[in-house]
Amino acid sequence: MDLLLVFYQHEERTLLSCGWVNGITHVGQRFIGGAKDFWTALCKYAIEIGFEFVYVKNEKCRVTSVCSMREFKACLWRVHASLESTNNFFYIRTLHNEHTCGATVRTSKNSRMSSNLVASLIVNEVRGNPQTHPIDVMRFTDQYGLTITYNHAWLEVEKARTTTFGDFSMSYNEIRWYMDIVMSTNPGSYLSLDYNHQSGRFKRFVVVFNASIQGFRHCRPLLFIDGTFLKGKYKGTFLTATANDGNQGVFSLAMAIVDTETTNS
Repeated sequence: MDLLLVFYQHEERTLLSCGWVNGITHVGQRFIGGAKDFWTALCKYAIEIGFEFVYVKNEKCRVTSVCSMREFKACLWRVHASLESTNNFFYIRTLHNEHTCGATVRTSKNSRMSSNLVASLIVNEVRGNPQTHPIDVMRFTDQYGLTITYNHAWLEVEKARTTTFGDFSMSYNEIRWYMDIVMSTNPGSYLSLDYNHQSGRFKRFVVVFNASIQGFRHCRPLLFIDGTFLKGKYKGTFLTATANDGNQGVFSLAMAIVDTETTNS
């Protein structure tokens, strides 16, 4: 035993989740975000302490939770919180913060480690790096002492991107709304939406603002066309047509979103 440390030098590891132990502390503790904040704090607390709980009541105005071992081992752990109508804050009303079941063991997996919870942890990482991959999320969650599968990580990346940048499907669905707004605020513009009328599948979208059309009359009669790949969920190519304004400056005339950079596009 005296020689054990020579061969195995163990270093204490401080996890990013260590602060979750203070998620549930005392009666009167408030949660400004209402029930949602309380649910999140309770799940993080259960993960960090290492126990499972079940909801006795789970409503937007009141939440009561007990240890999952309450029936089998008569565990007395219990928390009850409710909404204060005067300020819409959630307050802990009663709390018995002691596990008499002896079943609190911190592990890398917990049923309360939902995809929404992990997505909230990585949202800043995705905002800083939109090209975050599932393998990056798996490495990041390891700093919290959590183990997730690749499919789980992929789902969390998609949710974090939707939270940060909006839903890709909805953005394509709002093209018609965008066309109406442009034509009403900038008449004389040219917009063209092409799609498969049977399947509804998007093909291409062209935008030329009236201000650009008028400005091109003062440019040299030359067009330079180039494109770049889109990195979003549905990929595609972003094309631009630019001109020279005569003063060695670049003048943007038109832009388009197409499937690939072909002669037809």
